[in-house]
Amino acid sequence: MQMSKTRYGLLVRLAWELRAAPVTSLLVVPGHGEAVLWVLGRGGRKEAVLAVPRPDRWRLLWRGTELDAASVPEAARRIAAAVAA
Repeated sequence: MQMSKTRYGLLVRLAWELRAAPVTSLLVVPGHGEAVLWVLGRGGRKEAVLAVPRPDRWRLLWRGTELDAASVPEAARRIAAAVAA
């Protein structure tokens, strides 16, 4: 259960940071399964952001890129810049 709580917390923090960008995001927390953050890009395209544990730390996965979950504001800046482009 701790892994789910950590994942959820990271995605909530990322959604909050993206809100200031401003980037629209949707946090989906299914009854069975793990939370996923969807980011809305140009034209309403939805892209998933996942939080995954690695042996050394948590990472955020987006567009095939691993972002450091230890720096959520930096991850939000990178996502916001790419979504705006």
